[in-house]
Parts: sequence; C-alpha cells; structure tokens
Amino acid sequence: MMRARTLASLLTALFLGLAGVLCAAERFMHAEVNGQDYVRLSDVWAFYGFKPVHGRAGCENYGAANRVVSVRPGKQDFYVNNYRYILSYPVQNVDGTLMISAIDMQKLVDPVLRPQYSENAGTIRTVVLDAGHGGHDRGAVSEYAVEKDCNLAVAHKVRALLQRRGYRVVMTRDQDFFLTLQQRVDIANKVPDSIFVSIHHNSSGSHATGIETFTLAPHGTTSPFARTRRTEDLCGNNQDCENIALATAVHSRAIRNTGAVDRGIQRARFSVLCTIQRPAILFEGGFVSNAEEGVKITTEEYQNLLANAIVDGIVSYSNTVCTNRPKSSRTVSTSKIGGGSKGNARPGRGPRVQTSISGERARKLMHTNKTNRK
Repeated sequence: MMRARTLASLLTALFLGLAGVLCAAERFMHAEVNGQDYVRLSDVWAFYGFKPVHGRAGCENYGAANRVVSVRPGKQDFYVNNYRYILSYPVQNVDGTLMISAIDMQKLVDPVLRPQYSENAGTIRTVVLDAGHGGHDRGAVSEYAVEKDCNLAVAHKVRALLQRRGYRVVMTRDQDFFLTLQQRVDIANKVPDSIFVSIHHNSSGSHATGIETFTLAPHGTTSPFARTRRTEDLCGNNQDCENIALATAVHSRAIRNTGAVDRGIQRARFSVLCTIQRPAILFEGGFVSNAEEGVKITTEEYQNLLANAIVDGIVSYSNTVCTNRPKSSRTVSTSKIGGGSKGNARPGRGPRVQTSISGERARKLMHTNKTNRK
C-alpha cells in the first residue's frame, strides 16, 4: 500500500516574472508515494492564485479569473476549462491531503498554465506535416473510411492554410506512398526551426468516438501506449514542455471546432514521437470504426474543421510560446533539504531530461522527390 513521509521542503521555484523579477521560493509539502515524489495541491493552487470554485461534478475545482482547473482524487484526469489531460500518475490522498506528482507539476501543469515560460522554444518557421500511414499501410480501415486517405486529405488542407499564414511546410508524404516511421522522424529532424505534427485517425469498438492528442511520455514516467522497446527511446526528450503546450493549443481548438468527444491529451511512446528532436504531437481526428464519425471524417466540411483547428493551434502556439516569450524564462523544479534533488535534478532547474538518440538517425535520408520542400 501507500507509503508516505511528509516533511517541509523547498520547491526551488526560480520563477522570473514578465519583468524579469525573481519571485520568492514557494514552500511545498512533499510526500513519497509508491516511489514517486508528490507535492501538495493546496500549495500548487496557492502558487497560481487559485481558489475553490464551482466546476466539474466529482472533482476538486479551483480557479481564478476565467480559468478553472479540476482534478479527480485517485484518478489521472486533469481538466483545464473542461479540456481533458491525462496525468502520468494519479492524484493521491496522503493523510487527508490531496497531492499531485512533482513530474506532472513540472511537465504538464506548469507548461499548460504558463506556456509563455517554455524554456526550449525557438522560432517556428516550418511545420513538418506527417500524414500517417500510406501505400500498402492503409492504417485503420472500415466500411466508412480508410485512414491513410483521410490523413492525407487533412494534411493537404493544413498545408494550404499554413502557407497562407506565411509558414514553410514540409510534408513527409504528399501522395499515397509508404514511409517507415524512422524515415518520417529523419525528415523532421533535418528541418531547423520547425515543429512536427503527425495526423492520424483512430479505430476501436463501434461505439468509440472523439479526438485525442498524444505527446511523448516524459523521462521517468510510464505510458500504456508504447510501440517500441528500444532502450534509448525511453528517455524522453528536451521538448516536454513545448510538446504539451503545442498539444494544448491544437487539441482545445479541435474539440471546440468539431464538438467531438474530448478523449484528452495523453502521453505515449509511439515511434514517431520517441526519437524526434522537435516539438511534436500525434493528432487523432476521430474514429473510422464508428458509423457516424467514420462517415463524417471523409467529408470536406469535417476535414476543414480539423485543418483549421490544427492551423489555429499552431499559430497560437507560435505566438504564445515562441514570439511573445519573456526575456527570462522560468521553470518548476524540486529539491530536498539536506541533499540534492531526487534523480538527476539540478538546483533551480527540473530533472535532467535526456534527448533520446537512435543509432539509426545517423544514416542518410533516402533521396525522394515526393517530399514537399517548399
């Protein structure tokens, strides 16, 4: 069962304000739960200036101004203005005190609530669009839709909209041909000043519906979505905060545009996310296996809704995280009294997060004229 030890500890929060003013360190209560560091949610809410408010039934709801955050004790559900995220670890009740994992605080909560303080965001000049599957790999198939065709149709629409906004666009495929997952990653990693958006559609039981967006599971966390067992792919990457900020911008607009079921922003170790060196998301636009949604996915109207959501999200991410960044960024980190932080943490910064490097990345990209290099 749960083993908890509670002590007063400094959460070394060298947070710089918009004017570059150093804020005082916040005092948090720590506990170790099932081998993971947790911090008190009351301290988290106090830091952001949140107070108890009315919100989702069955949740603890806090907020300020026009923002409401909801958590469900014992669950991994985390909501911001009713948009759903899946935490890496469940919210825990430790001796009557609700707590959230420190890594979720660092890698999800803060980047979502304060995306402008992203530490590794650079200028975004190019968007690499990856239309999932292709060629003999049809992806999800039903009597209503074929995934590879829907992916490419949406990607073409996104490209046209982005180009009108002045972005350069590289497509991993702009026709119906096959690429390996590593080839898609290699293309993206060759493009500087870029982000990576992989477009997919889902399949499951006939009743499953909705939109979900995936980012890479951070270093030190688990994921139920793991399609690779390469050791080097389990380290996470340096864009954890940027990944979640990009996912937030795109996913929230897709839910709003379409009115689809919100299946949440989730963490995964899909191959196209594991070895990427750019901020990246994998977007699932709906279920081809559902009769109503499968038909809708093939329509011009619905594809336009998805494309506009993706583009608006990318532009919002660029404006918030990249263009309007404060002169001095600030990060959330934890440290313990009487010694260093747990793991590889460094004073004043988060745990050291390795960039995963695949041995295959060194090989040359295949030569192809099918990749859009505009």
